[in-house]
Amino acid sequence: MADIETVRHVISRLGAILDDADPETRRKIPDRTLSAYIRDLDVAFGARLESGDLVDVHEIPPDDRRTAHLRLTLSSDDLVELVEGRLHFGSGWAHGRIKVEARFRDVLELRRFL
Repeated sequence: MADIETVRHVISRLGAILDDADPETRRKIPDRTLSAYIRDLDVAFGARLESGDLVDVHEIPPDDRRTAHLRLTLSSDDLVELVEGRLHFGSGWAHGRIKVEARFRDVLELRRFL
């Protein structure tokens, strides 16, 4: 299990992943609110996707995650593997390691950069 500091560091790296995406992919990412609930640490983070950038990343109360357009639930280790490229988003989702609550189209857009 990754500790909270590792999770904070990995979440901050998500913005770099978006920065590395090609401009066409970034342009297609819709503006949405995003939350990630890290179930083994009982902590949640909120952020916004805005013009292809991940902004306003911050810790939120776990109950507040339900208001986001895209809601992810996963373990701290799965988050680390996802961001480091060792876990493919589609595979993690298909095998139940990543739970996603969102409109299907938003899930498809999320897949483009994770």
